[in-house]
Amino acid sequence: MTLNLHLLRIYVAVLEQGSFTRAAEVLTMSQSAVSRAVQELERQLGTILLERRPRGVTPTIAGAILGEHARRIFTHERLAIEALNELRGLQRGRLAIGASSTIGIYLLPPLLGHYHRRYPGIELFLDIGNTQQVMEHLLTYRIDVAYVEGPVAPDEHLDIMPWRSDELVVIASPDHPLARRVTISCTDLQDAPFVFREPGSGTREVMEQALASRGITVRPIMELGSTEAIKQAVSAGLGLSMVSRVTIQSELIAGRLRVLNIPDLTVQRQLSRVRLNDRPLSQALEAWFKHRG
Repeated sequence: MTLNLHLLRIYVAVLEQGSFTRAAEVLTMSQSAVSRAVQELERQLGTILLERRPRGVTPTIAGAILGEHARRIFTHERLAIEALNELRGLQRGRLAIGASSTIGIYLLPPLLGHYHRRYPGIELFLDIGNTQQVMEHLLTYRIDVAYVEGPVAPDEHLDIMPWRSDELVVIASPDHPLARRVTISCTDLQDAPFVFREPGSGTREVMEQALASRGITVRPIMELGSTEAIKQAVSAGLGLSMVSRVTIQSELIAGRLRVLNIPDLTVQRQLSRVRLNDRPLSQALEAWFKHRG
């Protein structure tokens, strides 16, 4: 059995886009041609790869396994091309970085700007999501390196390095009763309404651990998918929350948010840089690391 890489490339597009129609648009092919290609690949492999449904497709077990290996194949294909391009002195290439939201929105842009000025020929891609999403993209070879806020379980396949430290603080609207006090205690947060990040967020995991370790139970009133949404909700008086201090500088200056002074709730977290051990280190990524990435 041999794999037809042309058909495999079409299959991966369908898998990633979730439908024949969207894959056809990305590949600039007709939908019928895409469908025939996947059917031919299934015939050659002697197995069904996709479950066809009215609203799209989902992979079978065989389809998911093939998709994982296909992404690795095409990743190594891209790395081979990049390696040849890099012989020209980083004049061409691609660097794909994944980052959880605080890092991707507030910490990486200055580094990316400096890198781009130094290597303008390198195509940069920044994928921002929560810690769980970013790690999934690293493990499926969609990104070259991940920067995450949440804890990462040790794994022999992962190279996990400390990157930076970050302080989390409890924020409130200026009109909140606790914001009028010079100092408060952890116990003042008991049963307070809190605005949470979504499950899978590194900030949420650290916040829950910090409160639980001090025996504090808060009242979740809302889940939001970004730090910006959290800040808006807190500023509007919907409740308290915990965010990275680096994300609220403009709001503090403008007086839209207050940081509660809680001496017995100091929360420092380790931001991590994660790579796959079996993935070759490209010159573009090596240059990124040298620029303190």
